[in-house]
Amino acid sequence: MPLEQSRTAIGAVGELLRTRLTARTSAGAVDVGRPEAAAGSAGPKFNLFLYQIDIDGHMRNLALDQGQDAPLWLVLRYLITAYDDGQESDSVAAHELLGEGLLALQELNFMQPTMPPLMDNPQSLKITLDSADVDLLSKVMQGTDERYRISAAFQVRPVMIAPSEPPAYAPLVLTVGPPGNEGVEVIPSMGPTLTRLEPEQFEAGSTLTVHGIELTSAVQELLVGDQRYGITAAPANRVQAVIPATTTLSPGPHAIIAVSLSASGRQIHSNAITGTLMPTLVTAAPSALVPDGGGNLSGSLTLTGERLGGANDAIFVAFYRDGAVQLMVEATGGVAQNTVTATVGVDEPLPPGRYRIMLRANGAQALNMPEVDWS
Repeated sequence: MPLEQSRTAIGAVGELLRTRLTARTSAGAVDVGRPEAAAGSAGPKFNLFLYQIDIDGHMRNLALDQGQDAPLWLVLRYLITAYDDGQESDSVAAHELLGEGLLALQELNFMQPTMPPLMDNPQSLKITLDSADVDLLSKVMQGTDERYRISAAFQVRPVMIAPSEPPAYAPLVLTVGPPGNEGVEVIPSMGPTLTRLEPEQFEAGSTLTVHGIELTSAVQELLVGDQRYGITAAPANRVQAVIPATTTLSPGPHAIIAVSLSASGRQIHSNAITGTLMPTLVTAAPSALVPDGGGNLSGSLTLTGERLGGANDAIFVAFYRDGAVQLMVEATGGVAQNTVTATVGVDEPLPPGRYRIMLRANGAQALNMPEVDWS
């Protein structure tokens, strides 16, 4: 699984840079290591030296999904040194080759790699040239057997290493007591002003009731995400619409906007409120279970339902037992969003027994938690 493979992301970045520099420059090779080690073999070539690793302060507490621990978000700092045929780094030929390398790095900015340890990065890798002053190069290239070599510094960020601990998912709270107040009072303006949604979390096939001000018969439809649904009822200061079971919306939060028509026929949009389309999980069935010799089992789990998430959605399946998540795995959905397949790998098999299955897609958790017999 790509998230599990992200633990090798640091080495994967070096291998990715080596491959791209070799393909886009006239260098015959790209070494990864200290600059003085690369001087022992003939060029023309580059040397990449990872001299510092930092934590990305802007993303330090950013989790992939609510309930999961935040990954390590790293900034990798490199020195790139060019060598000519004579193993020199300070000749005109070496300087020309260094220019080729810097141009190749600039062209590769905002990469979206396809290597498994890096493909789950939520952001493209950004390459930024740093200042490589005399102090930096002198500190890095100090020692009796080393000498000053002109080099360029750059950083790659953000590089993600995801934790392997199970997330802190829990069953959803279905009720928290009697209804509260009607929300804050707002100053009306031209067109409708939305204040709240009932229910805030809904499944496909549900009827949505939007409360607000100036919600009249002029409201023609609700815009949910990029889909439009006609109004089925319009009592005083609220309108209703049905989200059909056949909707193409993906699960997760969506902006909801009331659309009305002015006397001239112009569309007037309200403010946006947020509603969450929840996946509808019906069944979960294990298959192809394989023992590991120690009593644990690996295999696959097929989940069926509606609005479970598609190929481009973030889908997580958790095995819940004894009051805690025992294992969380990534899952893959399809175009119809009615089937999801999750795989428990041989590197993290589960003990046999009965588990409740929790499914989360784009941060929205299914209400139903079917029980499976993993044995």
